[in-house]
Amino acid sequence: MKSARWRRLMFGPLLAVCALSGSGCAPEIEKPTLEDMALIGVMGIDYVDKKHMKVSVSVPVPSEKEKESTQLYAAVSKIPSEATIMLSSKADRTISLSQLRVILFGEKFVREWGLRETILDFYRNPAVGENVVVAVVGGKAEDVIKGKYENKPEINTYLNNLLRPREETAFTSFATLHDLVFMLTNQVSDPELPYLKKEDGEIVISGVAAFRGEHMVGTLSQREGRFIQMVKGRRHLPSISFIIEDEYAAGKRSQLVFDIIRSHSKVRSNGALNKPVVDVAVEVRGILFGYTGARNLEDPSERSEITRKLGAEIEKEITLLLKKLQKKKWDPASIEESFRQKYRGEWGRSIGLELYQKAEFRVKAKVEIIGTGTMN
Repeated sequence: MKSARWRRLMFGPLLAVCALSGSGCAPEIEKPTLEDMALIGVMGIDYVDKKHMKVSVSVPVPSEKEKESTQLYAAVSKIPSEATIMLSSKADRTISLSQLRVILFGEKFVREWGLRETILDFYRNPAVGENVVVAVVGGKAEDVIKGKYENKPEINTYLNNLLRPREETAFTSFATLHDLVFMLTNQVSDPELPYLKKEDGEIVISGVAAFRGEHMVGTLSQREGRFIQMVKGRRHLPSISFIIEDEYAAGKRSQLVFDIIRSHSKVRSNGALNKPVVDVAVEVRGILFGYTGARNLEDPSERSEITRKLGAEIEKEITLLLKKLQKKKWDPASIEESFRQKYRGEWGRSIGLELYQKAEFRVKAKVEIIGTGTMN
């Protein structure tokens, strides 16, 4: 009797649980395995209208072939997180953002919509990692993602490798989501991002996408980007070609390439509110090669003259660039930080821009040539 009563006591609650489950005692839905996941590697966002964006994604598909295949999906939505839900019903596997590495924005989108709302939508998503990089595409991001690139890895690997910092592309800031959130919220500068273009069947970082606040307002060349990074004090910069006045050269002008090994800068203002003056001091050390003139660079006096002319050319180009940026009200070089450091009172971006627009720039370049390669 005791045994039968015990079985009734145990069997009763079990029946109740099965009844409340809605589907009897059927097993729960299992979580997808890695093979069942569609791991988005690249996402592109393009302008549709003032309320809608087109979200395109690329999902790598493991293959036994030498080159991996890629699945492409797209959806029109108001925010990226909504698009992810919509894409889940199209894919044959479970959509996930846990392996997202690159976000591309079409140029029209960042000019019309801006960045803030979309970036914060990604930033709040716990599935999105910290190492996601962001770039702007000249044209549509969708076209870059869908493009065919011969002799290149599949698009996820291709873009991920392209948008990682290298000395050759150090003319622009490579920003992660976290970096971009900082750029959008700081009160002393404007964001800048890599600007991509499709050229001759390849994706090229052609320059710098310049922003005023969250909206893209123009582009800068690779050369201009190099000098912005020089002013910001970036330690390692790519080589820069110069043409200088040279009485020892045909046509009285010679060309040289300066391979910058180390760069340093200091940006200081006088703290005046009526007549602000900004002193920009840059120091560069490097190796000179590719010289087309006839000077004997082993002669200290001849090398000194080239050093002087090179410094003067750097000062001239930085001054012209800062005046150009000042006129357009862009501050990717963080000049406003020099005003904030000496400002007394509550700081705001409007104060920094006002001082920036009427500032005088004094640029001084110190150049050190530590070698001339294998030139005679």
